[in-house]
Amino acid sequence: MRKSLQGILFAGLMTVGLVTMATTRSSAQHEYDWGNPDIPYIEQRGFSIGFNLGQADIWGDVGTKSVIDHYNNSVYKDDIFGNMRFMGGMFVRYTHVPGISFRLGINYGSLYATDKWNEEKAMKATNIKDDAYQRYIRNLDIKTNIWESNFLFEFSPLRISNWEFGKLSKSRVQPYLLLGVSGFYFNPRGTYKDLESGVEKEVDLQPLRTEGENFNAPGYTFPKGYSLFSYAAVGGIGVRFDIGKGLGLGLEYQLRYTFTDYLDDVSGTYIDPLHQEIAYLNQPGKSALAQKMADRSNEIIPGYKHQPGELRGDPNNKDKFSTLSIMFFWKIKKRASPWWNTY
Repeated sequence: MRKSLQGILFAGLMTVGLVTMATTRSSAQHEYDWGNPDIPYIEQRGFSIGFNLGQADIWGDVGTKSVIDHYNNSVYKDDIFGNMRFMGGMFVRYTHVPGISFRLGINYGSLYATDKWNEEKAMKATNIKDDAYQRYIRNLDIKTNIWESNFLFEFSPLRISNWEFGKLSKSRVQPYLLLGVSGFYFNPRGTYKDLESGVEKEVDLQPLRTEGENFNAPGYTFPKGYSLFSYAAVGGIGVRFDIGKGLGLGLEYQLRYTFTDYLDDVSGTYIDPLHQEIAYLNQPGKSALAQKMADRSNEIIPGYKHQPGELRGDPNNKDKFSTLSIMFFWKIKKRASPWWNTY
């Protein structure tokens, strides 16, 4: 009986000791818990799933010359949501060490620009050669949907500089840079307006070959046809805030330098309408539509037409498009302490 009581007492003391040790160990781990707002932390190695949504803009030949004029004109401001376009998507993100991550993502959205954004400055122009006046008289617009896939390198300079001991590296607010490549599909469309009925509709521009792409005529040189698939070099900047153990929230700007000058179907010069009539000899309706969409100046000045050889766009500059997005990602694998910590 006595031995039994001794055994029970010994077992009880051992149980209390083990519980105490476990509690102490749990408290020590909690010290490194990312959910503890008083303890700085750094992202560990692993995968995340992210989403992004924001405003998208095209920077090509159609529209305004300057970024400020793009947004700061009466046509745009009078109908902001009618002139804005959006792009969103999702991505998989992998962090190897704090400050270095890689993304593989897909996006879908649309782009829009119109020469009407130049109207206010055109009305104040003192010379018909003024850039805003020439753009306004050109009177083109562009709408295109974009399907994009990208591979991006994400670099957080404050985090990688001293990721284990630096104070700035352990901050939950981190600026970062983006570099990468993307491939995308686009389909430029323009607005056809029937001047007699006033009815408007959107038409695909690439099949019309508005600048004579791939035309063939003795003594003339025409541009090559363009593909609806293209590539871009991507650069960006952003800032994010890490929330709790798994969620990151950020604001980022990405600019794509594309390898096409036909994102808006405008690149070179006006061609002689006779070449369009010859090219579509058996398709008179297509010929008339191609001529109409190539030069819409008569909608502004009745009877006005640009002369063959006049510049329609700038063939020396490739088109660009950008997004300003809110993004967030969720870390799939989370620990109570940084991945290099052995506690």
